[in-house]
Amino acid sequence: MSNDLGSDGGLLPCGVRAIDLLHQVVDGTSPQDPIHQAQCPHCRATMAHLTELWAPVLDLAEEDVRAPAGLLQAVMAEVRALASAGWSAVLREESGQTRIAARVVGAVARLAAESVPHVTLALGGGRVATPAGGSTDQAAVADHEEATDVGVAGDRVVVDVQIAVDLGVAVPLVAQRVRDRIAEHLRVQAGLTTTEVNVTVVDVRPLA
Repeated sequence: MSNDLGSDGGLLPCGVRAIDLLHQVVDGTSPQDPIHQAQCPHCRATMAHLTELWAPVLDLAEEDVRAPAGLLQAVMAEVRALASAGWSAVLREESGQTRIAARVVGAVARLAAESVPHVTLALGGGRVATPAGGSTDQAAVADHEEATDVGVAGDRVVVDVQIAVDLGVAVPLVAQRVRDRIAEHLRVQAGLTTTEVNVTVVDVRPLA
């Protein structure tokens, strides 16, 4: 497969070349850096998007037919668009396109997580946004948004979120509610498809 994305192969925000991920999908090869890809929401979102784009070819792989004309060019054009979009999700309509900054996607995900009963957004470093009996530390939220990390590719989103839960609640049940709530909010409010929502419970809060 030729590389017409330029010398950098279309760099994602994490520094990985989009063309390398496309080769991985097309050739069915293993990741060049499995640890990075497993941890990086940008790579995982892009892989999900490219896998869907290439699915028609895989469906035809066992049939004696040729791939639809222009399919490879269309996929390469999409790879270029993904790389140029950078930190934005892209929704395409007949009348134009809408870009939603990853920061906005992250904000929707955080608010969705906090709307689940018994859940407090974690800030990293063992801290939570709203300590028991306290008020939200807005400065801390601004400085520790890495506790909610998002990867976007086209209309696909991967979310990694850290939370604290109240002592005594069923952690798996609460985590599933967080996943469902984030996916629902991103679908309804932003028109995005959530490929993954990975919830990490980093603390428990004693009931007041």
